[in-house]
Amino acid sequence: MHHPIIIEWGDERTAIGIQIPDIPGAVTAGDTFEEAYNAAVEVARILLQKMVEEGFIVPTPTSVSTHRDNPEFAGRGWGMLNV
Repeated sequence: MHHPIIIEWGDERTAIGIQIPDIPGAVTAGDTFEEAYNAAVEVARILLQKMVEEGFIVPTPTSVSTHRDNPEFAGRGWGMLNV
């Protein structure tokens, strides 16, 4: 399943952050994009597995265009995460 991700590009003093808006609590970061992306994959797997174990319905990914209209995410980068 492909989930949209929000990318907050870091700089020389801050890490690169990734949020998966369709998975509550799925936020992570890394010193490189690759580290942040790999951490996001792991966080998504853990949180989705926990949702299944607790009997919650796994959310269907929302389209990027829907999220892009959210002012909370303005000015950030977008990508897709395959979980």
